[in-house]
Amino acid sequence: MNTTVRLTERSGSASATRKKGFVPVVVYGAGSDTQSFSADAKALNEIVSKNPRAILKVELPGSSAKNAVIAEIQRQPLSRNILHVDLQQIDMKAELDTKVAFQFTGDPSGVKMGGIQQIELYELDIRTLPDKLTPTFDVDISNLEIGDQLLVSDLPKHDGWEILTPEDTLIVRISPPIASEEPAEGEAAEEPSAALDTDEGKTEE
Repeated sequence: MNTTVRLTERSGSASATRKKGFVPVVVYGAGSDTQSFSADAKALNEIVSKNPRAILKVELPGSSAKNAVIAEIQRQPLSRNILHVDLQQIDMKAELDTKVAFQFTGDPSGVKMGGIQQIELYELDIRTLPDKLTPTFDVDISNLEIGDQLLVSDLPKHDGWEILTPEDTLIVRISPPIASEEPAEGEAAEEPSAALDTDEGKTEE
């Protein structure tokens, strides 16, 4: 996967930049001033779709390449096109706080028995060195039965990671099947008789 992002000097408005096939980009961090650039939209989309947490090799105009991660992405609500990207320069020898997405593997036993899988947490907050980052955190949930739940405290240890998400945070649960509501026995028969009593009362009057 190519993780090199070539930035160019930005000129004109953000909308004009996007019409040219580029995305406005802000670069900050590692003791540097915040700078505005633009990047090829197609290249950014390819990186984000494959691994939004990748360590990027950012080539700045008139400067040597820098290591950076994507700190924030702004998207158009309907089309989901990238509107703006914030890049944070990083020191490869210093820990950084970031997120890693869960990749759930295995079919839960409870789901096979009719239970409902409910995911409550999609990403984990961690602190680690850049070279210890992985695209996803694979978690096997095949042993979860109906009524079981998985908390952050249940996760296996990952070498080089300090988990920042509270241990009691719920990740996924297997809920019981939703029971369909059926009318109580005799209800259907009682309603017509009630209507008949009303009609009889009107006749007597």
